Amino acid sequence: MDPRIWLLTAAQFAAATGAYAFTGQLAGMAADLGVSVAAAGQLSAAYAMTYALAAVPAAALTARADRRRLLALGLTLVGLLNLATALAASFAGALALRVLTGLAITLVLPGVAAAMLVPPAQRARAMATVLAGLTLAFSLGIPLGSVIGGWFGWRACFLFGGTLSLAAAVGVRLGLPPLPSTDRGGAGSARRVLRRDILLLLAVNLTAFTGLFCIAAYLGPIVTASTGFSGAAIGAIQVFIGLGSLAGIALGGRGPGGARLPAGLMLLLMAALASYSLLLAADAAAWHAAPLAVLVFAGSVALFAMAPLVQTRLVELAPADRAVALAMSGAVALAGQGLGAAYGGAVIAVAGLAFTGLAGALVAGLGIFVAWRAFGGR
Repeated sequence: MDPRIWLLTAAQFAAATGAYAFTGQLAGMAADLGVSVAAAGQLSAAYAMTYALAAVPAAALTARADRRRLLALGLTLVGLLNLATALAASFAGALALRVLTGLAITLVLPGVAAAMLVPPAQRARAMATVLAGLTLAFSLGIPLGSVIGGWFGWRACFLFGGTLSLAAAVGVRLGLPPLPSTDRGGAGSARRVLRRDILLLLAVNLTAFTGLFCIAAYLGPIVTASTGFSGAAIGAIQVFIGLGSLAGIALGGRGPGGARLPAGLMLLLMAALASYSLLLAADAAAWHAAPLAVLVFAGSVALFAMAPLVQTRLVELAPADRAVALAMSGAVALAGQGLGAAYGGAVIAVAGLAFTGLAGALVAGLGIFVAWRAFGGR
């Protein structure tokens, strides 16, 4: 595989770390800016919603741009906006800067560049390697940002994220060749991409993220309810998210090879989610930490193995509209996270925490059939 793919992995790592490195310091940030912790949490929501709404139009408008130049520009803007947020004097200013960062990150599509750098036979592995940057951000970059924020304050989190993005921009500009786009772009890109076969792939993403985030959005309370543990013990369970994502990306990087693997991954996700309800139905016990860690690992494997399969297939189906197709995939993933959290919250309000696993399993069960059809099963 082309070693320059690792520059794109670094770009993915830098962008994702800069997006969420401050989340571990929300309390200090809220106190400093004179708002509640709940209000400070809207900084992440503003960033995510801006990306979800702007990703596809931005991809269509910039589809014909050289990918190296566009990626370097996006990383530079993300870096500068993070540095500016470190200097924010008010919550309103910080919120506006996060919205602008959500717009800037729409230019950062390292998966498109990866698909251009390698031959078709290596695309799945290359795109999985790029996605590993996201995994490393959640398992290493964001926790490191929290440590830095604990030492030097919340503003240092944004300085850290901004510096990473600027360094990645320099690496991309100097280390990659020009990558002139062959995408058609324009206002018709979204219309061309909205075909049945591509919509089925996007539906795979939607069901996977919606199902898992019924649990993932409430993992802290679930760990406490099933094991009696809190605090640092929750972080220990969260480590298995990172481990599972690394294993999943390695698995997904081999390519789909038909519909069996994608459908099998959705079956694994459904089984893991349903098993959460079995644990939560029992009285809390310390030994539940071991099976809980296995479930967290299994769900993470399923989700992150599916991601490169979906992205590689999207590039195959829309070779002249790759940027728009991958932007749609990212927007759908964020929508799934929000829907899953909202769905899980409604289930908790109506039936209690123990039913979140079953609720997510129902969505993943639907995803089995969607994945089978999307990847050519009959």
